[in-house]
Formats: sequence, C-alpha cells, structure tokens
Amino acid sequence: MPSTLNLSFLPDGRVVNETNQDPAIPKVTGFVRYFIGADLGQANDFSSVVVIKDQQLPVSDGACVTLGPRERTIVYADKFRGVSYVDVVDHLIKLRNAPPFGGKSELVIDGTSLGRVVSDMLWDQSIPHSAVQMTGGADWTRKGRYVNASKTLMIENLAVLFAADELKFAHDLPLRSEIEEDLATFTTQTTAAGNQIITQARNASGHGDLGIGLIVAAFASQYLMPQGIQVSKLVGMF
Repeated sequence: MPSTLNLSFLPDGRVVNETNQDPAIPKVTGFVRYFIGADLGQANDFSSVVVIKDQQLPVSDGACVTLGPRERTIVYADKFRGVSYVDVVDHLIKLRNAPPFGGKSELVIDGTSLGRVVSDMLWDQSIPHSAVQMTGGADWTRKGRYVNASKTLMIENLAVLFAADELKFAHDLPLRSEIEEDLATFTTQTTAAGNQIITQARNASGHGDLGIGLIVAAFASQYLMPQGIQVSKLVGMF
C-alpha cells in the first residue's frame, strides 16, 4: 500500500482517499470545514470576523489508512466599522459563500445585544447560522439557532485549545497581534462567594471584538458540530 494517498476534496467538505477499486485499500472519510465567528459592534465600535479552518484528513503509513490528527488553524481575520447592519449582513453572506469557505462553512455570531438584530436579518434571508448569547454559569444549551453558552466555558475552551496546541495561528495571519491583545483583556477573578468569573477590560483598539469573534468560532468548532468521526483501519492484509 502506498504511504502517500490520492485525496479527493468534495464540495461539501468531505475528504476521501481514492482507492482505484483496490479492495486492499479501505476508503476513509475526513473533512475540511470552516467556522466563521463574528462579533457585531455598536455604531462607533468595530465589527469583526475570525475564521478557523478545521480539518482531519485520511493518512497512510504504508500498512493501514486512518484519519490523521485534527488540525485547527486561524486563517482569516478582519474588522470594520462605520457600515450599516444591512452591509454587515451582506458581507457575512458573501464571506460564507466565497472560496474556499463556500459549501463547507458554519457561520456563528455573538448573538448578545445587537447580534440578535443581525441574526434576525440572516434568518429572514434563510441563511443558516448560530447566534451565541453569552451567559453566566458553566454550561450551554441550544434551542433552534440560538445558543446560550457560559462565557467562562467559552473562554476556557479557547485557552485549552491553545494550551494543548490544538489551535494555531496561520503564520501570515493579519491582525494576529490585535487578536492576542484582545484575548489579554480577559482576566479571571474570584467572587466573595468563591466562584471564578471572567471579566473583560476595554483595550486601546476597542472592546475585544476580534477576541470575541475567535471565542465564538472556537466554541462552535468544539461544541456545535458532531464529534463522531468514523476511522477505518486495514487489517489482515499482506
């Protein structure tokens, strides 16, 4: 069996290895998908978009075909202000459908406050998306397009992904330094009752909009998609 596979990248994000009808080579299905996280700002604040590429591809060691390691990479970041919500919605729709995101992307917005307005506008245009409303506590629930998620849970999820080296920045990502600056504004405090809470300070460039875009995208990549992946292994062949 060759150690290098011929992979087919399908329009819906599935990735399969070509077997050339060889019964000794099992077909294994991986994926490439994108999570588009958006934070919507007030009129004088920035709105931001951060995209995570999430992939797990079939690999071969010459003896068997399995799924390789899951890789998540921050591949896109942008921020803008002074535009109407109609223009913001139009931008999100175009981004969601643009190559390479089209057909294999999940749009997730911060649905808190003004995010509900944008969510309604997306809904009126039949654009699938999730609107994440940050809450207290330590859990999350989903009802339709709305997700109520603990802010502490979401930020801790991002911290764990970075610490475990399961999420990385693309080496040439614009605005990386601003994302890191935004993330540094989140701090952990202990209440009088002994509970851990996360607070956020406003930085020089805004209210952490890029950081929030990344937080909701990372949360979606971990919690809002099916986690079951079939792994096939070639055995008993020689």
